[in-house]
This record gives sequence, structure tokens and C-alpha cells, in this order.
Amino acid sequence: MVHILDALTRLENKFDNLSMVTGSSPDGSTPAVRTTSAASSSMSAIRSPQMKSPPQGESRPQTQDYPSHLQQPYQHLTVPHKIMLWPSIYIHLLNSGISSASDLQYILQEGTHWFIRREMAKHPEPLPSNIGLPCFAINAGPPEHGRAANVAFPTLTIQQIQEFSDAYFNTFNVLHPILNRETFMNFIVARLLREGYGDGDAGSVLALMVFALGKVAVEGVLHRPVSVINGQPSGFRGGTINEPPGLELFNEARRRHGFVMTQCTLENVQINLLQATYYEATARHLDFWRSTVAASMACQVLVRCQPIDWSSTEGDLIKRAYWTCVLSEDLYHLDLDLPQTGIHTMEDEVPLPYFHEAQEHQQEQQSGRNSMSDTGHFGSNTNEERNSHFQYHFLAMIALRRLIARIHNVIHECERAMQSEPLWRGANSSFQESGSSKGTQAHQDLAATTAQAAGESFDDYGGPPVAVIREMVRQLDSWRALLPRPLQWSDNDKFEFPATDPMTRRPNEPLFSIDQGPIPIGHRYNLDVVTAQLRTRFYYARFMMYRPFVYKALHFPELMTPDDCNCCALAVKSVCLWPLAMAPPKNKKRLVPHMFAWTQSFMGILLILRMTTANECLSRIIDETNVVGRKEIESTMEIMLDWMRDVKQLDGIAEWAWGILEPLYNLQPEVQ
Repeated sequence: MVHILDALTRLENKFDNLSMVTGSSPDGSTPAVRTTSAASSSMSAIRSPQMKSPPQGESRPQTQDYPSHLQQPYQHLTVPHKIMLWPSIYIHLLNSGISSASDLQYILQEGTHWFIRREMAKHPEPLPSNIGLPCFAINAGPPEHGRAANVAFPTLTIQQIQEFSDAYFNTFNVLHPILNRETFMNFIVARLLREGYGDGDAGSVLALMVFALGKVAVEGVLHRPVSVINGQPSGFRGGTINEPPGLELFNEARRRHGFVMTQCTLENVQINLLQATYYEATARHLDFWRSTVAASMACQVLVRCQPIDWSSTEGDLIKRAYWTCVLSEDLYHLDLDLPQTGIHTMEDEVPLPYFHEAQEHQQEQQSGRNSMSDTGHFGSNTNEERNSHFQYHFLAMIALRRLIARIHNVIHECERAMQSEPLWRGANSSFQESGSSKGTQAHQDLAATTAQAAGESFDDYGGPPVAVIREMVRQLDSWRALLPRPLQWSDNDKFEFPATDPMTRRPNEPLFSIDQGPIPIGHRYNLDVVTAQLRTRFYYARFMMYRPFVYKALHFPELMTPDDCNCCALAVKSVCLWPLAMAPPKNKKRLVPHMFAWTQSFMGILLILRMTTANECLSRIIDETNVVGRKEIESTMEIMLDWMRDVKQLDGIAEWAWGILEPLYNLQPEVQ
């Protein structure tokens, strides 16, 4: 993993030396990039014989012909949200008579902020606070050091503590390994069982957060779904929509969090990250963001102001917490345009995690010794946890994150054209028109200015940055080829179990399928969700690299070359049958990390897939290139629509998106 990161860093100089000129298409690509490719210049374009040129005399809209009040910088849209304002897709939605399409004018005016308000409206109130655990004081006498008496929870048994702790470390901590199981069980939990839970004790808050997430991990897989729609059980299991599992434990942690929330310690960073994880398991995305921001700010102070021995066990945990903050912050910034804290600017200062316990385990295996922690202590599953290869997954995600960030910055986010105002500022004042001036004219203005909204003049379109895309495709393939053996896969076996143990055969049945029946499936070490996350992020990155060719096919079919058509088909192929949208992960959505990011992507992908039948050029490309089959596309539509139908119960943005997708796909009314 370290070598992969070093290789990606060396690429930055190559990207900077590529001949790129500022400018952006509605896809966010850099249209002014000129390459030797025939597709990069309209003067020397080699037109595919299958593609038709516009009728003689037909011209594309000119930027200078737009009304003066519309010639202004547009409000920023994130890459997933731009798709719905692509001119061809917007016109198709308008012609389909979908009432929700009228909201697109407000999206143009306000940018991604408009989506944030939908999410705020979905969850106007915090999680219920009237649920908790009964308790009693266990240290009679005057309070010590200004603290109230510690308490014990009689209904929280040792067996439950063990069960919830094991569940947490075998699921959420495999994805983001911010805690050490041995330290947690043998020091924090053991002390709490002796001394009780205190108000000013960070360990008490930390443990209660872990127990709450452990209960989510248990009930989120095995308990009843929160609803059944059209005979399909929801992927949200355990509790209810408004009262998620583990809420009583989470509330006890929240009540004590205020006493330690201003500390800039490792424990406080971990607490905020655990709190963020719980909020995301309940689809409260803005609460997740606020908690992650608190963790990132505390982590920055910790790293900058405290002496840290990076080679120590505590130093390694700080590294894990830091990179977890970076991974989370990247996603909510790229997909929701929420402000960054600046923690990503420190990545050259913070080394990659070493994972002392995993390294020690390997050394013990090589020397034939057993860990002394296997007996006589809490956490007897420590060695089994090490066999999950969680450290490989975490380091692989860090390496992939850097490449995805470059894809966004170089291909989709040209600086001058993509300049946006901070989240907390309002929309541009010139868009603040009275209600009487909107209506039909607003639709006409939007239809005329969607291209300008992303800073593009049609006459200046130069095609996708081919040289950059080819280089990034090579690097992405290299990333996968360099993965450790337990993580490797190929496109032909992306649904199969990973080869985690070379001494044993992989199961005959696939790990992922469209439907695995009504019986919940729980894999050890969260194998299905962890594997699905890694593989799906890879295909997401591949799609983001090829996506500009889809935009070109939809808007400039006469400029498409055979190579362009192949890349366009590869973009569609890259979004087909993502493992994370399949079973088992789709049936345990409370365990899926960063759920909001997938929901944003699914919306745009479903619009593109719909155009594979509605748009003549794109439809012909699918049929003639033989890169992706119609059956694959239809199956992908089905699983992603199922995802959106389920998630809209808790997700405000998905709820609005369903108002477009349901009539667009002519879906039958829901029956509960």
C-alpha cells in the first residue's frame, strides 16, 4: 500500500505538465484540453460513420446570446448532481412531463445547497432522547474532583457487553479500525465494570458508543426490517425508522459526551467518529457530517500541538483516526459540497498506520508462538480479527482515495469554471427574482443555460482530456494489480469471494447476487460489506474517468470516434451491478459506510441508464460496441431503483429523487 501511495504522488508532476487550459463542460470535464486525438478538435474530428451530423443550418446555442442577467458564475454543483442538468437529460425530463423537473431551476440557482435543505427538512428534530438505561449510583459518599457519582446499568449485562463489543469489532471497526480490541476490552471495559460509568470520563462515553454500534451491528443484520414495500423487505433492519437499534445506549453516551466534547484528545476524536458512524447508520447525514467535522478539528489540534511518537501504539491509533477523518471528509465534500476542515492538508505530515497488532500476529505466526491475549482476557477473538485483513482494506482505501481525489480535481473540477461560494452564503443575488417573474420563463431560461451553468460555451468544446484519462486508467489498473492477494479480484470474478486463505478453496456460490432470499446473511468480519466497498469504489473511480465520454455522446454525437464510443460503453459497463447495491449488503444498509455517497451516485447513474434507451446515439453505442449487454443494464436499473425506493424512507435527497425516478421509469405505485 505504501508503494501505491508513493506512485500516485509521483504522478502529480505528470498531471501538472499536461497541457490543460481552464474551462469546464457541464460534466465538469476540461473541454479546452487539446490532444492529438481526433476527438479533441472539432476542426479535424474524424466522425464515426454511424453518427449523424446536425442538419445543415442548425446551430448550437451561443453563450453571447444569453440574457445578460444569466451570464454570471453559477452556483456550484457536485459531480454527481451535475448529471441532472446535462442539457439532453434536462430536456428529456421536461418532455416526459415529470412535475418534479420544475425543481431543476432552483437547483441551478442555488447549487448543491438546495439538496442540503432537502436533507434538513427530512430530519428537523434530533433523535429521541426519552429512551435510556436504568441506573444506580455505585460509589456513595461526596463527589471526588467535582464529578458526580459513577453509575452502573443493571440491564446491561456482561454477556451483552461481550456480544456488542464483538459485533462492533467484527463489523464497523473492520471498516474503520480506530480502536484496538485488546486495549478496549482489557483496560476500558474492565475498569468500567469495576468503577462504573462517570460523567467526565471519556472511557465511559467511548464504551457506550461502541455498545450502541454493536447493537446496530447485531440487529441491523438479523432483526425485522423497518418496512416491507411491494413485498420487498427494507434493508434497514432493527428498531424503527425514528428509533434505531441501540438508541438507549447511544443516548447514555450523548448525555455524557458534553463533559468531554471540547477536549482535543485521541479519545475525543474516536468518540466523535463513533458518533458519526451511528448517525450514518440511521441515515442522518448532516449529523454525521457535524460529528466528523468535530473529529477532524480535534484531530488537527492533536497532531499539530501534541508531541507524538508515531512508532508507539497510541501514535498508530492517531494515524488511524486521522486517515478515517480524511476518508469521510473527502466523500461528503465531493458528493454534498459540504465545507472541508483542512485536515487533508496534513496528509504529508501523518504517516500511514502500521497496525502493530497485525504485524505482531504475523511475527508470532512465523515463529510458531501464540498470543498471550488469547486466554484469560476479554477479547478472545483478537487473533480471529487479525485474519480479517482489515489493515489491508484500510490502506487500500487510502490509496484509492488519493486517486479518486485526483480524478475529481483534474477531470471534473477545473478551478476557474468551478469556483463556488462557501456553503454558508446564499445564492447569487441576481438570481433572487420575485415569484411573478418565474414559472414558464424560468423553465425557458434553465433550458437555455444548463450548458452555461457549468461554465461552457458549446463552440469551445474540445472533448474529454484524453491524455489525462488514459494515464489515470493505467494508474487505477495498477492500484488493483498491486493489492495484496487477499483483496485481489478481476472483472470476471467481481461477485466471487476473495481468496483470503490460499490454503482453502473459495465457496462455489458467489458472494454477491441480485437476490439471496429472505433469510438474512451475516458474514464473519463484515466480509461482504468490506469487499463490496472496496470493489465498488474501484468501479466508481473507473466510471468517473470515462463519464465525460457519455456527456460527449449525448451532446456531440457527430464528434464521436470509435475510440470515444468504446470509452462511452466502458463508462456504462463500469456502473453495472455494483456489489454494494446487491445482496447481502443491500439487506444490511445500517452497516454500509457513507451511505449518502452511494445514494447521490445512484441517482445520476439511473438517469444515464435511462438515456441508453431514450437517446439514439447512446443506444446505438450500447448495441454496437458489445461492451455491455442490455440485460446487465436492466438488472442494474432494478437493484439501484430498489435501493432508492428503500432509502427514501430516511433520506431527504433520495425522497426528492424518487419523485423523478418513479415516473421516469413508469414504476407501479407502492404497496406496503
